[in-house]
Amino acid sequence: MPPNLVLTHNPTQLLGLLNLIGDFLWVVAYVLSIRKGFQDRTYGFPMLCIALNLSWEFIYAVIFPFRPSRVIEGLRCAWLVCDFVIAYQLFRYGRRWQTTPLIRRFFYPIAIAAILSAFVGQLTFHYTFADQWGASDAYLINLVMSMLFVWMCLHRPDEKGLSIGAAWAKMLGTGILSVGSCLMITDWLKSSFLVFLFAAIFVFDVIYIVLLHDNKRQLAVKAQKGTAVPSALAAN
Repeated sequence: MPPNLVLTHNPTQLLGLLNLIGDFLWVVAYVLSIRKGFQDRTYGFPMLCIALNLSWEFIYAVIFPFRPSRVIEGLRCAWLVCDFVIAYQLFRYGRRWQTTPLIRRFFYPIAIAAILSAFVGQLTFHYTFADQWGASDAYLINLVMSMLFVWMCLHRPDEKGLSIGAAWAKMLGTGILSVGSCLMITDWLKSSFLVFLFAAIFVFDVIYIVLLHDNKRQLAVKAQKGTAVPSALAAN
């Protein structure tokens, strides 16, 4: 879920450009993840992240739309469409990838409950904390996503559904938006929690990319030796 620049005063052309580039890189991340998911017949985002992303982008593209320009509005629509495709991948392929018997048995009710809970939770967050454009919520989701991607990578050493290109696009897109947000901060103490989120997201994104590249190297070595790579699906 791509965050917005924190709107503390009127953005300059530079900040608008940063927002545009960051948003576009998130579209790239989504498309690469979707492509990898269909190739490997799985889903490329953790279930909780899919629920949070889909809910956030529906809320801030449909219920409380942010439309500074037609280009940004178009990117917003692209995010939402991509989220629906990723959600389809979750429901199409997700059940067979579950290693916990209880989750596998009740996979579809759990997935639906996660999406509904994420939607209600974020809608109430919007009203309770006056998060006008969803920026604070977005960065919180982004941190959760970055942490869960690390967990997902550790549980998928075969990298099924995990795209290195998408990981780089996410890191760069969020990083550019974070820099733009920092340039607009007027009270650093008051915005210190957001700055913490910017830094923490970047750190976990770097860890995730390092793990992906290390897994890729190990896969190449095992392929040369003819060693099978364990996967979550193989365990079922």
